[in-house]
Amino acid sequence: MESTFEYSPTVPLLSHLLQGKSLKNPINLGKAIRLWVLLRCIYGHESDPIYCHLNDSFTYPEWRDAFFLEQKLFHQNFNKDSLEHDNNQCPCHKSIHQWLFADYLATDQQQWYEDFRQTCYLAEDADIKDFLDTLSWERSKSNDGKNRLFACVPRTINNNLKELVKLGYLEKISDKFHKLEEIDFSSLTQSKPVDANLNFPNLSYICHEDLSEVPDLFRATMGQKQRFFMHVDYVVAKRDLDNDWPYRFQQLWQENEFPILRLEYDSVSLHRLVKRITYPVCIYYYQRALYLCAYGQDPKDRNKLDWYNYRLDRIKAMANLDWSDPEIPLPLQEQYQQQNLFTADYIDTQLSRGFGFDFYKPLKTMVLRFNQDFSERYIDESFRHETFKKFDTVQQLSTWLGQQPLQPAEKEQLQRAIKQWQAQGKQEPTHSYFRMDYRDQDNNVIMRLRAWGPNVEVLFPLDLRQRMASDVQAMAALYSH
Repeated sequence: MESTFEYSPTVPLLSHLLQGKSLKNPINLGKAIRLWVLLRCIYGHESDPIYCHLNDSFTYPEWRDAFFLEQKLFHQNFNKDSLEHDNNQCPCHKSIHQWLFADYLATDQQQWYEDFRQTCYLAEDADIKDFLDTLSWERSKSNDGKNRLFACVPRTINNNLKELVKLGYLEKISDKFHKLEEIDFSSLTQSKPVDANLNFPNLSYICHEDLSEVPDLFRATMGQKQRFFMHVDYVVAKRDLDNDWPYRFQQLWQENEFPILRLEYDSVSLHRLVKRITYPVCIYYYQRALYLCAYGQDPKDRNKLDWYNYRLDRIKAMANLDWSDPEIPLPLQEQYQQQNLFTADYIDTQLSRGFGFDFYKPLKTMVLRFNQDFSERYIDESFRHETFKKFDTVQQLSTWLGQQPLQPAEKEQLQRAIKQWQAQGKQEPTHSYFRMDYRDQDNNVIMRLRAWGPNVEVLFPLDLRQRMASDVQAMAALYSH
C-alpha cells in the first residue's frame, strides 16, 4: 500500500483519472491534468517542486494560499486578475506543456504524443503540440490563456477537489477536505483505462431512454476485435465538426449554471451576421447537426424575446456578459432575478409534445394516409414520435373528426377519406391512417414527409397538404422534359 503520489502525467494515468472520458475533449484534458497536479501537491513527497505543506484537513482557501504566489493581489477573487498575474514562478502561469513536460519529470515528449494519438484514435498527422498549445483542434487559433490551467475561477478547482473525493482520494466533512492515511495509488498504473477510448463522445447521458445502453455496447470489444460500429451522418463540413464550441459551452456551464451571452451568428435566412444577447440552455444533436438551444433576442427581431436553435458551426463569436449589463433586455433580467429561467427539461417537454425540432413554433395535428404495403413494412411497428398514433378503425377516425373544430374544406376532405375507407368493406385494406402532432413551419417535418414520397398522402391540414402538393409538382416539372 503506497500513500505517496510521485507519478508522472502519463496518458494512461490521465485517462484513468477521467474514468473513461475522452482526453481529446479539451475540457477533460485540462481537468485530468489539474487532478494530477492536485494529487502531487497533496500527496507528493516533500521534495516534489509542487508539494504543498497542508494539514491533514484543509479548506480550499488554505490550499490556494499554499499553492499560489501573491494570493491577495491575484488569487482571492477571479476578475481576470489570475490571467494578468505575470509572475512565471506562480503555478497559475504554467501552460499545459510546462506541467506535462517539466524537467523534473523526465517525460519523453514524443512518446507522450504517440500515446495520446493512439489512445484518442487520432490521425497520423494530428498536430498534438498545437492542440496542447491552444486547447483547440482548429489550427492557428489564438490561445487567450486557455492552456494556463490554474488561471481559472475558484469554483473549477473546488469542483476538482470534489472529484478527488468521488474518486476515493480525499474525504469531505463539512467545509474541509481530509487526506486519507492509506491509499493504493498503484492501481493508477496497473489497469488500462477503458479500452474503448474509442473516438466516441461521452454518451453517459442520452435523452432517449431506448438508447441508454448504446454507449457501453459500442465501447465493448470481442477479444481484440471491435464488432460494434456506429455511423453518424452530419450535414456540416468536417472542419466545422472539429471546432471547439461544444467544449467552450461545456466549460461555460461548469463555471456558471446561468450564463448570459452576446452571440455573433451567421444567419442563412437573413443573409448576414447578427449580434444577439441570449441565455444558452443546452446543446442538441438533431438531424445531423449540433444546435445551441437558447432563449433571448430573436435573430430576426432584436426587440422580441424568443427561443432559437443556433447551429453551432454558424456561431462566429461569443462574449460572456454580466447579468447587470444594461444591454440585457429587462424581461430577461427579471427572469434571472426571479430564478425563473428556462431549463433543458422544458425543451424536452416541448419536443415530446410535437414532431419537429423547432419546439417553440405552434402545434398542429396532421392526418396521414399510407400505402398499406409500405405501412406494414416500415411504419406500423416503428417509433416516429410520442404523438404518432394509428387509427385502427374507420370509427376511430370518424370520432376524432367529430371532436375537431375544422374549417368546412378540411372537414370535407377528411369525410371523403372516411367514405373511401368505408367503401372497402371487408376487403383487404389498401391504406393505413395515422395522426401526429407537429410543429408548424418546421423544415424537419417537411423533410420527413418528402422522404416518405409517394407512399404517404397528407389529408389534413389543408395548408400542409397544399405545401406538399406544390413540392411534388415542382419536382415533377424537373423531370417533364
